[in-house]
Amino acid sequence: MSEVTITYNARNGFRWQLLATASAAALLVFLGVSNEVRAADDDAAPFWIELGGQFAQQDIKQENYLPTFVLATPRPPFITVSPINVQKPPPSSWDGSLKIAYEPVGTDWVFSAAVLYGKSNRNRTLNQQTAHASHTSCCVYNAYQIINAKGSETHTVLDFRAGKDVGLGMAESRANSVISLGVRYAQFDARSTVGIMSQPTNVNSYEYYHIFRANFAAERKFTGIGPSLSWDASADLLGNPSEGHITLDGGLSGAVLFGRQRALIHHQTTNNYKHNIHYLSVTQTHASPSRNKQVTVPNLGGFAGVSWRSSNAKVSVGYRADIFFGAMDGGIDTAHRESVGFHGPFASVSVGIGG
Repeated sequence: MSEVTITYNARNGFRWQLLATASAAALLVFLGVSNEVRAADDDAAPFWIELGGQFAQQDIKQENYLPTFVLATPRPPFITVSPINVQKPPPSSWDGSLKIAYEPVGTDWVFSAAVLYGKSNRNRTLNQQTAHASHTSCCVYNAYQIINAKGSETHTVLDFRAGKDVGLGMAESRANSVISLGVRYAQFDARSTVGIMSQPTNVNSYEYYHIFRANFAAERKFTGIGPSLSWDASADLLGNPSEGHITLDGGLSGAVLFGRQRALIHHQTTNNYKHNIHYLSVTQTHASPSRNKQVTVPNLGGFAGVSWRSSNAKVSVGYRADIFFGAMDGGIDTAHRESVGFHGPFASVSVGIGG
């Protein structure tokens, strides 16, 4: 037992030591910049504020809730749409971002803090049933299957970076190539519920029925933080830098996040059976123990776009993608690590202050 504890504490200490080292390096770089004295550019704005938005396609996988009565064969003929189609997570989200950057005049350094937030919801109901059963009785039960699935998801990503423009070997074209070291924090939350009610056969009497019910609820979460490394570049395409010009932009980023992955799952099925005066109800409840696991999540991202720039303003459009490998526990009764990805077009507006 002591060996296990020592190993765990050693791993945990190494991760926080690595994070502390990256943070300290960024801080030392920042402090070192204050000692550098270079010629000032009167037209350069040292502070920049950027507001952006992205229509993000989401790649979030979760195990579908499929109780045994839904999978029973042969499938009733009125069931034409699979319950899997109803339980898909939200396919997209509208994300917003805010970035504040400081570029000391007369230096090649860039310091920035940025936040990205997105939220999505989905609510779908599938009602499949037979035609009305023909019977003179006032009480008739038709074969049916009703499925209601709700899902919601939020994601937050924070970045703190310190970078230096190392150039692209094209000084006359005002090309930039910034390599940054920093810290990235990410948090993902997902909630989902499913309700199913089914009677697989037509019944022409109120004295007999056989109804299945099922309910499912899941809460999943990941929170992590770790060191990051990024490269951002731009090169002139058209225009005059003094009056406004168009640039080609691109970048790559990577991070390793150390954090916790949580999942809380509950599901229940009920079998209600009645025949004349006989009634039977059987309920099975499954509450998986709360899963709480420490994980390491690699993260890769990139973007490409074009910008119109002036001395104190910039408008950008492009395409951006980010993937976090194995970030979420998408399983039901057993843990199953799933990656989380976001990709789609974005647009942003930046304003320079000062200078």
